[in-house]
Amino acid sequence: MIDKVQFLHLIAGIGWDPEIRGALTVLVGSLVLFGSVWLILNTNLGNRLGTLIALTGFFGWMLVMGIVWWIYGIGLTGDSPTWEPKEIIYGDLGESESDVQKLGSSQIIVTEASEIVNTYCPGLIEATVDVQRERFVQNNVDLQLDYEAPLPYCTESIGEKLAVDQGTLADRTRQVNNQLIADAEQNGIEDSRILSEEELENRIETVIDDQQRKLSQLTLSGLATLSADIMDDARSDGLLEFNEWNLLSTSSAGEAIASADAFLVSDGASPFVNGSSDDFFVLNTFQKGGKPKRSSDGAVDRVLNEIRNTVVFWHPTNRVVVTVIPTLDKEPIAGQAPPFPEIDPNAQEVSVVMERNLGSLRLPAAVTTIGSALAFFGLCYMLKNRELELRRRTEDWESTTAT
Repeated sequence: MIDKVQFLHLIAGIGWDPEIRGALTVLVGSLVLFGSVWLILNTNLGNRLGTLIALTGFFGWMLVMGIVWWIYGIGLTGDSPTWEPKEIIYGDLGESESDVQKLGSSQIIVTEASEIVNTYCPGLIEATVDVQRERFVQNNVDLQLDYEAPLPYCTESIGEKLAVDQGTLADRTRQVNNQLIADAEQNGIEDSRILSEEELENRIETVIDDQQRKLSQLTLSGLATLSADIMDDARSDGLLEFNEWNLLSTSSAGEAIASADAFLVSDGASPFVNGSSDDFFVLNTFQKGGKPKRSSDGAVDRVLNEIRNTVVFWHPTNRVVVTVIPTLDKEPIAGQAPPFPEIDPNAQEVSVVMERNLGSLRLPAAVTTIGSALAFFGLCYMLKNRELELRRRTEDWESTTAT
């Protein structure tokens, strides 16, 4: 009985997919593919020569595969590059003892994102998309006399994303509700998502409040995502100065923000431990260090930057600072999208300082390639010496036989 139970446990272990079955699959596949070739070579060339040729072919194949792994960072890989948290700063960044103190409020010039938008695109946030376009119609002489022509990004990249009229938001909300009513009537069912007139008005107020809150809580990193040109103009005009640090847009800092979020909700020293990313609102992200970036997208700059980064074998320390602020607790409404987070006006900012760990993504592939190369060329050298020795002995035997 005991033997039968042990046998059943053994079968259950073999059927476990993640480890044992996978290892057995690789082992059986290796024995069938490599072993069959080795068996054929042994039967035709003998044990020594057959094994030598089989090993040479195996390590040659491993060399080719290792080169592909090394170039593309696939196959046998190590640890991927990550952002490692180094410090949590509460309040002003000038309190830090590291180089991050250069981002202290007394050492940099920061203009609010909404003020920058109003400076370069006056009235854009309050205007609707249609009104904004009508203001600057090129063929309307009267409007051209009253308004100056806007910068390109005012109506293209920023205007269409920020300038949303309250009436437009209300119309969209009513349209969705009417579509739900029509679908319910057509299918003869009751849809709990359909709102009454009073609920619809409350929903419209919530949507408008969320949109206005989005505009009032627009961050510099968020504005940089909408348009990099407006940020460049703000820097050149002296509205922004970050003391040798770079402001990252929200889109380009996605990995750093995700790492900071995971750290803040898991680290014991964080005020958001055991919470979620809904407990705070991400403000701005700053970066400094790393290999130099190209100054433009031109072909010359791309080539020069690639050559420069290839020659520089060392990797300068790359740091980022992700700043967040706590939000007010809001109960979600059933059947509705979660409300846009509202910043707690009395809360203190929290900044996470992280350094880039380049990891060892290609290290296993590099070791595999170099080791396979040494084994392959070593075996080739042994085959060459064996062939030369065979030729010498054959010549000696022929000469001895001839005499």
